[in-house]
Amino acid sequence: MLILDDILLLPIKLPVAGFTWVLRQIQTMADEELLNDQPWKERLIELQMMLEVGDLTEEQYKDEEAKVFAALRDIRARKEEIARQHAADRGEESEGIGIYTGYGER
Repeated sequence: MLILDDILLLPIKLPVAGFTWVLRQIQTMADEELLNDQPWKERLIELQMMLEVGDLTEEQYKDEEAKVFAALRDIRARKEEIARQHAADRGEESEGIGIYTGYGER
């Protein structure tokens, strides 16, 4: 009877499974985009070059640099929150979870 149920419910289950897969893929892509700090690091290097060449004033550079560092801090906070959630899902209760991202203090 179980196989018969699966066969009869296939027209309903298949589209739902496909839709769920698409939503998971979208979530994965959004997470990767929100956690990718490489474009911000490249932007910082670009700003430094623009300052050296003279395309930016010191004040413009400081304003843009502050935006870049704010974005990098946000990304780091998201990564730490995800690490905390994963630890909580595994049943680990640790307050000192941190991710070294290559900038700032450990």
